[in-house]
Amino acid sequence: MSLREVAAWARMQGIAEVSDVALLNRLRHAADWFGVLAGQVLSNRAEAEDIGPRPLRLVDGTVLTAPGSRGVDWRLHMGYDPHGCRFTDFELTDGRGAERLDRFAARADEIRIADRGFGSRPDSIRALTEGPGDYLVRVHWRGLHWLDAKGGRFDVMAFLRGLGEAESGEARILIGRGKDRTGQEPFAARLVALRLPGDKVQAARHRIASENRRKSRQVQPETLEAAAHVLLLTSLDPEDYPPARIGALYRLRWQLELAFKRLKSLLNLDALRAKDPDLARAWIYANLLAAFLIDNMIRPAPDSPP
Repeated sequence: MSLREVAAWARMQGIAEVSDVALLNRLRHAADWFGVLAGQVLSNRAEAEDIGPRPLRLVDGTVLTAPGSRGVDWRLHMGYDPHGCRFTDFELTDGRGAERLDRFAARADEIRIADRGFGSRPDSIRALTEGPGDYLVRVHWRGLHWLDAKGGRFDVMAFLRGLGEAESGEARILIGRGKDRTGQEPFAARLVALRLPGDKVQAARHRIASENRRKSRQVQPETLEAAAHVLLLTSLDPEDYPPARIGALYRLRWQLELAFKRLKSLLNLDALRAKDPDLARAWIYANLLAAFLIDNMIRPAPDSPP
């Protein structure tokens, strides 16, 4: 229906006395609210997938920039519970604070899920392997030093080519270079490869090519070939978490990305008002406090209208 027809329908149904112009203005200002509703729909859809009964924690970070700055002044590291749809942990560092899988203390039986930025630091992955929970992290095909079960070099590209047209495949591998400076041996992990649909493969390759052109770098043919798969490293048991369930778990990470967007669009978390570090930290923490209070208020009544 047109806006005028919607306004007439609403009047006839006793819902609202509103003109078509007023309705247009309300729609114009409702984009963020629609974004929240979309996030709730994704959350409900995720609960319908086969993700298992264990507690989950998504981890990621976002960058914040001071007024007039072109660099990264602050990095906010967050943990998120996809079941409860709320943040669970946070730590604010300067722009040099690295994304680490072990930044927050592990809880018993939890599964920690992270994107590719966290899959390049083997020491932090090892810490989760030796802890009370498990991890699931995306990795780059040449982002770590891969070994086979006998300690020889593991050829990731040969592994991917050997999958053919299969939707998924996995291998038991070791991560490390023999004993490191601390005397630690390589640690074992599962490498799971999930094939992307054809349209997403083309989109991924286009994105890689565009990024390398922007940085004046030459793309390796193997990188474009590997873009047909999502590579995931995990400590989860293969009997309880086959590749299909691994994929369902990893797809939950979009909840945290949407939560970051809500922090920035609704609470203007990234609109820092001062260059002074103490004032900037006060602004960030005050906005986080508001976000956490809002989380607490909306949890008891998720089905109530806003």
